[in-house]
Amino acid sequence: MPALVGLGNRLDVPFTFFVNMGRAVSRRAFLRERVSSPVSPSRPQAAKLSALTKLGWGGYLKAAALNPIVGGAATGLVRAAHESGHEIGLHGGRNHAVWQLEASDWGAARVAAEIDAVLPTLSRALGDTCPQGFASPGWTSTPALDEVLAPRGFRYVADLHGPEPGSGKSGPTHDAERPDPPAALALPRVRTQLTGEPGGVAYLEHLRARGFADADILRRFESDLDGGARAMVVYDHPYHAGLRELTVIARMVGIVRSAGFEVVPLHEVARDGVT
Repeated sequence: MPALVGLGNRLDVPFTFFVNMGRAVSRRAFLRERVSSPVSPSRPQAAKLSALTKLGWGGYLKAAALNPIVGGAATGLVRAAHESGHEIGLHGGRNHAVWQLEASDWGAARVAAEIDAVLPTLSRALGDTCPQGFASPGWTSTPALDEVLAPRGFRYVADLHGPEPGSGKSGPTHDAERPDPPAALALPRVRTQLTGEPGGVAYLEHLRARGFADADILRRFESDLDGGARAMVVYDHPYHAGLRELTVIARMVGIVRSAGFEVVPLHEVARDGVT
C-alpha cells in the first residue's frame, strides 16, 4: 500500500483502498468450512495466483503463524493515504476470513457488532470522519448491510462484481441474492467490472496467472476500456499490485488519460449513480 500511495501521489491520481482493520486468518472458520462440506465440488473460478506466490515464504508464514492485525496496526499509513487525497473505505469487520466464509447468514446484530468493533479505529485515522464506502471480504454480502451501514454514515457498498446485467458483455454476474433494503436505507452499489470471472479474482493477478506479459495486459486493458461504459472499476490486491505492478499501473493510468477518461475515487462513481 505505501508504494501504491506513492505512485498515486506522483501521478496525481486518487486510489480507493478498502482496508481490513482486523485480522486476516481464522483457523476455526477454515476448519469448520472443511468439516461442514468435505466433499462438495469446488466452484469454478478464474485463474489466480496462490497465496504463497503473492506473499512469498516470509509473508505466508507470518500470516499463517502470527495472524497479525492488518489495518488496525497501520493507522499511520491509513491516515497518510487519506491526507494525500486517496479514499479509504472499510473492508469487513474483526476477521477477513470469518466474514468471507460466514457473513451471508448474519443478521443485523452480528453485522453491527463486527462493524462497531473496528469502525472507531478507522474513523479516528480519517480525522474522526466515517468512511464513505464499504466492501465485503470475498464479496460475501448480507441483506443486513444497509440497515447497519447507512445510520453510521456510509454512502455506498462495493459488493457487486462482473459485467452489468443487460450490458451484452460475456461472463457471469455475481450480484448477491438478497431482498431489497428499505428505501430510506438503501445504499448505492458500485460494480467492479474489470476483474477475473467467475470468482471476482483481482484484475492484474488474474491476467498474470494466465501468463500475460506487460504488453498483453496493456492491450487487454485498452480493449476493456473501449466498451462504452461511463465508468470502469479496476480491482487488485495491494500486496501484489504494490510490489510487482507499479510500472504497469502507471502505464494503465496513461491509457486512461489518453482515452479521455480520468481516475476518480469510488465515492464519485457512487455519487453519480454509475454502476
